[in-house]
Amino acid sequence: MKLNIINLQKLHFIDKNRVKKLISSILKIEKKNAELNLVFTDNKKIKKINKTFLGHNFVTDVISFAYNNSSLENNISGEIIISVEMAVKLAQKLKCTIEGEIALYLVHGLLHLLGYNDKLKRDARKMHQREKELLSMYGYDVSIPY
Repeated sequence: MKLNIINLQKLHFIDKNRVKKLISSILKIEKKNAELNLVFTDNKKIKKINKTFLGHNFVTDVISFAYNNSSLENNISGEIIISVEMAVKLAQKLKCTIEGEIALYLVHGLLHLLGYNDKLKRDARKMHQREKELLSMYGYDVSIPY
């Protein structure tokens, strides 16, 4: 696994070792290897990325981009961009931990890179169920507001 963690925000401390452990554990469960960039940012930057690359002029919690440069079947590569500012605000609103909210965004973005989709209701239920399973394995009890 190759993992680059880029922290572009100062709102909340990011425990890089904990992030690496979560990502590598999930990849092991899913029997995948990965080359990933994880970017932690604020609402202003994620809104700009959302507008520039997806044409959506609003703030979002997580965006993932798959890179199609891997020739290996069990290897994924991509980028997961997380708004820590959104995590802080939602954690306060939902009365859960900021770490749990960030873990949810990490898992959600990673599942997209693993091929999960949440466009259709049926697929979204399956994806959110998998999020809950994975998060609970690591002691996160977060309320998934989807």
